[in-house]
Order: sequence, then C-alpha cells, then structure tokens
Amino acid sequence: MNNFLYKYQSFIGKVNYLLFLVVVALLPFPQLFSRHAWILWIGCWILEGRFLSKPKLNEWRKMLPFLFFGAWFLWKAISGLWAQDDIAYNWLLERYTMFGLLVPVGIWGVSSHYDWKQICRVLVIACIAAAGVYAFTIFWVYNNNIFYNEIGALPANEFPFDFFAEKISFIKHRLFLSSIMMMGIMALLYIRKDICQKRGTFLGWIMIVIGIAIMVSLIIATGSRASILSGAALITIALLYKLPIRKIKYKIALIVFAGFIGTFALLQHPRMSDFSFEEAISKEVDKYDEYVRLNIWRIALHNRDEYSLYGVGAGQSFGYLQEKYADYNITHYSQLNAHNQYLEEWIEIGIPGMVFFILAWLSLVVFVQGEGRKTAILLFTLYSLNMLTDCMFGRFDGIALWGVIMILIRIQSNTQSHQQPTGDTQ
Repeated sequence: MNNFLYKYQSFIGKVNYLLFLVVVALLPFPQLFSRHAWILWIGCWILEGRFLSKPKLNEWRKMLPFLFFGAWFLWKAISGLWAQDDIAYNWLLERYTMFGLLVPVGIWGVSSHYDWKQICRVLVIACIAAAGVYAFTIFWVYNNNIFYNEIGALPANEFPFDFFAEKISFIKHRLFLSSIMMMGIMALLYIRKDICQKRGTFLGWIMIVIGIAIMVSLIIATGSRASILSGAALITIALLYKLPIRKIKYKIALIVFAGFIGTFALLQHPRMSDFSFEEAISKEVDKYDEYVRLNIWRIALHNRDEYSLYGVGAGQSFGYLQEKYADYNITHYSQLNAHNQYLEEWIEIGIPGMVFFILAWLSLVVFVQGEGRKTAILLFTLYSLNMLTDCMFGRFDGIALWGVIMILIRIQSNTQSHQQPTGDTQ
C-alpha cells in the first residue's frame, strides 16, 4: 500500500485537489450532490496518505482552530449518552461528521497542488454562474407557468420582489445562498490584482465591478434581512483593512457608522414594514404573534433551567421544542427549529459544550496568522452574526461553506502578506 501511495502520490494529489475544486464549484448550487462530493474528496485525501508524515509542531497555531472545532464535535458525540431520541442523534452526528473529518486535514494540511487563488477563481465563477442559472430558471418557470403546482405563477397584487425572493429560496435557502455570494465577493476582491494584470487595469476593473454587481443583485433578490447586517459588517472589515486608519477612535466611528447604515437599510426592507419594536422587546409568548423567531426564543428561554447545565443531547433540540410548542398550544410551529445556532447549542449540549463552541470560533481570530487572518475574521463575522437568527449548521450548505473557507484559511495561513503562496501547507 505504501509503495502504491509513493508511486502515484502526485497523481492522487492532483485528483484530490480536482475533487476539492468540484466541492467549491457546487457551493452556490442546491446541495443535492455536495455531500457526495465531500465524501469523495475526503476519501481521496486519506488515500493520498498525508497523515503518514509527521505534522510540523511549529505550525501548531494553524492546527488549533480545527482542534477546537473537533473538541466541540467530540462533546456533541458524547452528549449522545443522555440523548432520548437515537434517530435524531445519529442523523445530526452524520451531518456534523465534517467537523471531525477536517481535524486531520487541519493538522496534516494539504498537498502542494492546492492554490488558494485558483480556489477563489473557481468560487467566483461558480457564484456568477449560479446567479445566471437561478435568474434564468425563475423567469423561465414564471413566464411559461411550468411546474405550476410547485412553483406557481405571480399572484395578483403581490409585490414581484417577494415573489422572486420566495422562488429563489425554494431552489436554495436564502441565507446560505447569500452567505456563499458574500464569500464569492471576498474571493473576487482577493484575486483583483491578478485579473487586472491579465486583462489590463481598465477591463479588469470592469469585470470585477460586473461580477460584484451580479452577486450583490442575487443577494438582494433573496430577500434575506440577516444578509443586510452581515454584509454591512463585512464591508466595514474590508474598509478597516484597506483604509489607512491608525487611531482606535476612528475605527470605532467607522464601525458605529456601518452599524447605523446597516440598521437603516434593514428598516427599508419590505419584510420590515409591519415590524413593531414593542412586540420585539416583549417577554410574553403570543401564540398569534407573527414574529416567529422571537416567539421561539421566548419559549426556549422561559424553560432554560431544563437544559442549561448539560443540555438535552445532540440532535434533541427539535424534539424538545416540539414539546414546548405543544405546551404553549402553538401547533403551527411544529416544523420549526431554534432559528439561532447559539440557542440550539445551549439546548443540546449545555454550558460545557457552549464553551467549546465559542472557543472554536474565537480561535479563528486569535491563532490564524499570515494571509489567512483576514479570511478568518470575515468567516467569523459572517457566521457569528448569521447564527443569531438561523441555525447555520442546520443545513449541509452551512457546513460545506464553513469547510471550504477553513481549508482556504489553512492554505492562506502559510502565505505571508505580499508573497505568493508556497502551496504546501505541511
């Protein structure tokens, strides 16, 4: 076996990298094939035999984020000892396996075939292609009344924006699609110098602006309110990196200004027209309330003594919430999860698990160095904000995006600023 690996290691490494590019290309599309692509990729990575060599201990900082996420995943697995529903536990563990599988990748790294700029190019092309596919599909279906029972025509007196946002979400969940598009914009800005060098400054910037406009248009079309705030935060971080701001008070002023702009933009959203601050700050559960997320959080927090210490076990939050919906006679919530990743983790794995979870995310901004630090901060910001209103790991889309960006960070962290990547991350 070792002789086979040694003889064909370069070829296997190329296939492994090609499979990873396929994973990246599938990100903005429906997740039907993503899981299979991930399995093929990790299997090929293992076949490549990266783990046969000793990892360099002086690169411990690059490994720590993966180890913290692995520790959180391990606690998830251990919580099965007190989980009541074995089927729900096994289903969640299967979906979360990626957190465990990426630990050895983070420790041993990837081969020299991996090029983080090429990964960015593939992500950008995939995002722009997905925007075109979604736009064509929606207009084609709408104009021809195809699949009427599933898609439906534009109802009378309905605002077209709401219609198209709903249809895009029917194809792919709006929050995850918006998150992928934001990472696509980040990737495009990362390779802007290469584009301008290859196409010329004028034509290069035209291509960059058009690419960003396409991705931003799709983000707006999804109708995701959370994406407005997270987008404002990502723009702020980009400006903090780019602008020659030295004094902390000016940085704080920029952050406050971005928060104001993001909040103002959010309030202009059509879905915020009936929003009431009085209802939002109310602590009472209203079974007729339209603020679904707020009601779910109130119900869960009213009963926090039941799960605070050790939780109810991995995969049990959905069943736990169903019981509480029944207690409050809110049966129309029966298919809804916590809509908050922090709350879901608290319910399932309690305070000890939450410690692992928070440390895992903080490790990204503390321990990642080099070219990957900016990407780590962007990933941390995007997920930490979006996890306030949705379970980012409730779908494989959220896990797949996390995995791709974590590997991108691992590759970039071997690259110092203003240098070309060495490619080998061992």
